[in-house]
Amino acid sequence: MTTAADTTARDRALVHQAAARLVPAHSENPNKNRAWYVLVGTNLYYVCDVVQAAFGLTARDVDKDRKMLDQLGFPVFALGYGPLMTKGHPAHWGE
Repeated sequence: MTTAADTTARDRALVHQAAARLVPAHSENPNKNRAWYVLVGTNLYYVCDVVQAAFGLTARDVDKDRKMLDQLGFPVFALGYGPLMTKGHPAHWGE
């Protein structure tokens, strides 16, 4: 019988294996269209790239992907630039 803990451990292992095959996101090559990152080990990776490599899923939804990685216990981060840094998120200031 497979338990939820077994599934979580297996999925976490798949994420680690996928990250080992990917090139980490790098500050010299930022991409505003890939604004969500996940910390795996000591490196940041693009959320959708990790999920695609780990689980073979092709139609990516960054919202679902980041929530799944968060549920697996991986820290997830968003890229902040321009008005996000100076004014905050538009939903917080009325746009």
